[in-house]
Amino acid sequence: MATFSLNLQRRVEPGLTACGKFDGSHACLAAATSAGNVLVHSPHRDAAANPSQSFGEETRLSWVGELAELQIGRQVTALCTGRLGEDERDVLLVGTATHVLAYHVEDNADLFYKELADGAFCIAVGKLGWLPNQVAVIGGNCSITVLDYQGEEVFWTVSRDRVSALALFDFNGDGDDELLSGTSDFGIKVQRQDAVLWETMENASVVQLLALAQRQFAYATRLDGNGTVGVYDSGHILWRIKSKHRVISLRAFDLNGNGAMELVTGWSSGKVDGRLISNGQVIFKLQLTSSIAGLVEADYRRTGRADLVVVTVAGEVRGYAMGSVLESAEPGDAYRELMAKKQSLLMELRQRSISESNYFVGSKLAISIASARGAVRLGLASGPGLLIHYAMVFAEGIFEGESLVTHPPKPQGELEIPLYFPRNGPIDIHVKTCVGAANSDLMMVLELTHQLAQFCMYEVIPKPTDLPDSFKECGVTTEIAERAQRVALWLNQSLILSTEIQVVDIGPEAGSLEIWLRGLRDQKVHNLEVDPTGRLSLRTEDPLFAGDVVQSLAVYLGIRELSSEAKFPAEEQRMRDALDKFRGYKEVEARLQAENAGSSSLVKNLVIRLEDARLIENIEGMRRRLNQLKAVNSDLIRDHEIRSKSFAELVAVLKELNLGVQNASRLRVGKAATNCVQRCRTAIKEENGKALALAMRHG
Repeated sequence: MATFSLNLQRRVEPGLTACGKFDGSHACLAAATSAGNVLVHSPHRDAAANPSQSFGEETRLSWVGELAELQIGRQVTALCTGRLGEDERDVLLVGTATHVLAYHVEDNADLFYKELADGAFCIAVGKLGWLPNQVAVIGGNCSITVLDYQGEEVFWTVSRDRVSALALFDFNGDGDDELLSGTSDFGIKVQRQDAVLWETMENASVVQLLALAQRQFAYATRLDGNGTVGVYDSGHILWRIKSKHRVISLRAFDLNGNGAMELVTGWSSGKVDGRLISNGQVIFKLQLTSSIAGLVEADYRRTGRADLVVVTVAGEVRGYAMGSVLESAEPGDAYRELMAKKQSLLMELRQRSISESNYFVGSKLAISIASARGAVRLGLASGPGLLIHYAMVFAEGIFEGESLVTHPPKPQGELEIPLYFPRNGPIDIHVKTCVGAANSDLMMVLELTHQLAQFCMYEVIPKPTDLPDSFKECGVTTEIAERAQRVALWLNQSLILSTEIQVVDIGPEAGSLEIWLRGLRDQKVHNLEVDPTGRLSLRTEDPLFAGDVVQSLAVYLGIRELSSEAKFPAEEQRMRDALDKFRGYKEVEARLQAENAGSSSLVKNLVIRLEDARLIENIEGMRRRLNQLKAVNSDLIRDHEIRSKSFAELVAVLKELNLGVQNASRLRVGKAATNCVQRCRTAIKEENGKALALAMRHG
């Protein structure tokens, strides 16, 4: 049962709730509304109205009893609380599509207000291992910005897509927190500065990340209204569950009071469930009438122990004390468990009663995997006397619905399944094959799990005879200081090969390696060469593939510092064109802002004249001013639509630029990658296309 409940009398935006001690001792609840405001609820204070300056002259934080409302004036995209600097009080951080505000609630004053061209879509506060003080980490449009307590930028890096989730997490167990980030293109990454310690790809956009104890973290994804929640332990998946509802919030809380944390999840259906972190078993369920807006941990009753506080989109707030939230099972759970057990026993009895059940003992399933004819070919062959009726292939984020079912017109002894993978990377596939005799109604399911090579969508080919001249001008050259034999071992692990690649020890080509590849997705040709001195040349027109090769090879060889010379004329031209568009959009934005400021002044002047006409009862003057206001308002609406479209195009160009910087940095490792990011960003700020191309080429 709930230990307390209240209602904010406002609708709350899902995923935008936080809790902080704004006076240093008392827990307060903060939540964003769809009107562009932030509600602050403090049950321990009877606050008198004490407005304060914020975003502008008309923005105020005003208290009415226990509730205060901070007017942001824009749609809130991120909300977080935490300590910055040496102050013991928490700061309220509010992110929008263009700015981030750090606000002292108790002082009713801004700590800082900073414009961010990439926006602020998620915020985390804490201490990163490579920085001396508490910082605010802000995820934007293909970028991550770290600000100190004064709002000064202390770190910046690029990301593959919009950053949708952030957490500070001790991944390697050294006592210092690394940066854990999730993106809209399904990626999860752990990094220390610009060095990527670990990364993986999920099956949907990552919307929540939560650091747990003992090198574990929880995550949640969202795709087409469906949600997934799971736990990773030291980079390995422990468990995951899927639902037809969206995950709104994750929180670690000791539900049963045994001293161990459980994972609490709030869903869009209004359900709240608690699971054991070790295996995902549900130990607590709660159903509310409205969708969950957020879960926070707060000592709202001032007992010295934090409660689990559940907030719904309707403004309902409920608190649950530690060890008192376990409730009885829902009606029908026991019946469903018994029925499932009954069906299992009936199936077992039926199988035992059939005389030919021993026919399948010791049966095997032969498999073969090859990269050919535009796809990865998975071949299945059943044992003697058995036929394959159908096969199911499961792979995360590969198929629509995450599974592929192949059902031949009639059972057959062999079956070939073409697989098409959209990205590079190790892929785990799980295959269930249903086999049985020709005239039997008893079938058996054989299962197998296999990890495909990182570059399985590339096949080895002979050297082409007709290569375009542009191909010879593209590629990456670097010094790996390793023997060609080590690269050959890496290739044998990273490709699907019929025969292993060998490096000859004698002859004119001794100690060197040359291999030609063709991508099965786009039929592009790639060439990799290593000479006896350890110089590696990768000829390719695809900078994404080149980055994947450099990063994978660096991990395999244990290389921490690697510089390179990269030349991709098409990519450089695309970045210069994007920079020209960026410059043009900035000029348009500045002109539109100036026009908007003039229209705002005209509106204020007309309102004053309208009020004067009303006071002297000049009806004709009032009618004239109202008509003028209507015309100006129409102009303002039209200008706003133009500005919105221009801003959307500006954001798209910024994303394109950041993605180009990300691709250029992945061609290097360590300090060289950091320097490349910094030089590219400086060139973008200075709007210098030539310097940007040189930074991409030389790092």
